[in-house]
Amino acid sequence: MLTPLTVRQQLEAIRAETLRRFEALTQADLDWRPPLAPENSGGWSLGEMFLHIALDEHYLREQIARPLLEGVSPPASIQFIPPPPAHGLAKDGIRFWFERARALTRRLLTEWPAGANLELRHDGGLVEVFGGPPLNGLEWLESYGGHEAFHHRQIDAVIAQLPGKVVA
Repeated sequence: MLTPLTVRQQLEAIRAETLRRFEALTQADLDWRPPLAPENSGGWSLGEMFLHIALDEHYLREQIARPLLEGVSPPASIQFIPPPPAHGLAKDGIRFWFERARALTRRLLTEWPAGANLELRHDGGLVEVFGGPPLNGLEWLESYGGHEAFHHRQIDAVIAQLPGKVVA
């Protein structure tokens, strides 16, 4: 059964894998853009990919999941497609957004709102892109883990192209 605790545990395990990749990189690694862009990466640098992951967590939680849990239905025009991340943000800035986004998600999942609405659903504008049914607020939070894990493959593909890096 899907519970706030199980979602939190899943998100934490996936984030640990994300941070394992992130912490091993230098600022030059984060800023470098690959000549062979992985599928669906938009040719982003590693820094842009990591920032995208951190900012998407904030966007999904605050623009889709939280309103649904509060019984507020976002309009159909709200999509899980935030603007592209900035290039060249310092590593400590990216780390800040990772920590901040997760602290707020952790708080929401730990201090679960009394009377959270799990009936209200929204498709996030992604049904036409990825298929699948509209999700409730808790399901959206769970799906974020899949989104983050999806990017691990892209990150690994770019890390493998880094000049002078030995891939373990």
